[in-house]
Amino acid sequence: MVIEKVGIKFTLCSRWAFPYHQGGIPMHNYFLLELLKDGMDIALISSQNEQNDTYYSKKPISFNRISANLPLVYWRLVKNKSLQNGLRSLQDWCISQAMARAVDSQHTDVIEFMDIHSEGYAYLRQNLRRSRKTKVIIRSHTPWGLLRSYYSNKEQKGFDGWWSINRENYCFQACDAVTSPSQDLKNKLIKLYNLPEEKITVIPNIIDTNHFMPLPRMRDDQPFTILHVGRFERAKGVITLIKAFIEFAKINTECRLINVGQARGSSYEECHELLKSADMIKKVKFTGFVPYEDLPKYYADADVVVVASEIYESFSYTVAQAMACGKPVIASNIGGIPETLDSGRLGLLFEPGNIDSLFEKLRDVYDNQVRDISKDAREYAVNNFSFEKLGAIYNDYYMCQ
Repeated sequence: MVIEKVGIKFTLCSRWAFPYHQGGIPMHNYFLLELLKDGMDIALISSQNEQNDTYYSKKPISFNRISANLPLVYWRLVKNKSLQNGLRSLQDWCISQAMARAVDSQHTDVIEFMDIHSEGYAYLRQNLRRSRKTKVIIRSHTPWGLLRSYYSNKEQKGFDGWWSINRENYCFQACDAVTSPSQDLKNKLIKLYNLPEEKITVIPNIIDTNHFMPLPRMRDDQPFTILHVGRFERAKGVITLIKAFIEFAKINTECRLINVGQARGSSYEECHELLKSADMIKKVKFTGFVPYEDLPKYYADADVVVVASEIYESFSYTVAQAMACGKPVIASNIGGIPETLDSGRLGLLFEPGNIDSLFEKLRDVYDNQVRDISKDAREYAVNNFSFEKLGAIYNDYYMCQ
C-alpha cells in the first residue's frame, strides 16, 4: 500500500527503539516507524548506540540521539536495592529532560512518548496543554502503576523508581491522547488513572506476518515439542511451566521443552534443580538468545506454544507470533491475552500459576482433543495484527490528531 505523504511531522520519543528487537516496546517502536515513514515526515528521539546509529542513518527518518544514562560507577557504588530505586528515578528524570530538550530543538506536530519510565514527564511539565500547539500522545504498553502489583516487594527493589507512579499519572492526565494495544488495558487505565474513555484509543501491536508464517518442520520424527519464548523469570510463569512439564513428561515420555531466551538467575536455578530431581534435564533445552530472524524456525518445530505469564500482559507478542505461524497456543488467562486469542476462540486459556490447569491443557493438545485451529489463528493474526491491516489505521490516527 502506497500512502501519499502529508504535511505532518511526527516525532517518536523512546529510549527503546532498537531495530529487530524480539518483543515489547522496542519492537512496537521499530514497526511503527516502518509503517509511518512513507506517509509523513518522521523523526526519532532515542538512545545513542551503534545499532540505532547504523540502522536509522539509512532510513528516511531524522534521528536525534540522546545519551543521559548515569555513569556505571554510580550503580557499582550503590549496593542497597532501595537506594538503586532512587538512582533509577534520577536516570529516568535525566532522560526525560534530554528528550524535552531534543523536542524543543525541532518543530513537530505530533509527539508520542511511552508510558514506561514516564519519558514525557519533563516535556509535559515545561509545555502545559493550554499553551502548546503540539499534540502529545502516550503509548501505553503497561504502566508501572499496573505492573507494580504483580511483583513482590523484593522484586520491586532495584527498578521501582521513586515518584514513578506520580510521574505516570501526571503524563496520562497532561497528554492529549492515549493509545493502548488492548481493550483490557484501556479499561485498566480508566479505572487506575481516572481517565475519560474517549481519551484512549485501542490499536493492536504490529506483527510481521510475512516473517512469522507457517513453515515446514525440520524433521517429522521429532518428539512432541513444547515451546516457550521470552524472559526466563518468575513473573513469566516459568516455574509453573517447568512443574507442569515434569508431570506431563512422566506420562508422555516422548516429549521435550524448548526455552528460547536468556536463562539465568534464581528462577533458572530453581527450575534446573526441579528438572534434575525429576531426572528430566535431558528433555529440556535452553537455547539462550535467538536472533529475530531465526525465531520462525523454532515456531515451525513446535507442536504447541506456551505463554505462562503470571504478570499482566497488555498484548503478547509470543501469542500473536505463534498464531501467525499457525501454531496452537496455551496461555494464561490474564490481561489482554484472551483478546489476542479472540476471547479464547483461537487458543487454550488456563488460570495463571495453576500447574494442574496447564497440565490438562497440554494433555488436550497432545491427545488431539483440540480442533485444528491453525488456519483460523493464522487468518486472525493477518486480519488484525499485520502491516497491511494496521498501516492505514495508524496513519489515520496520527493524521487526525
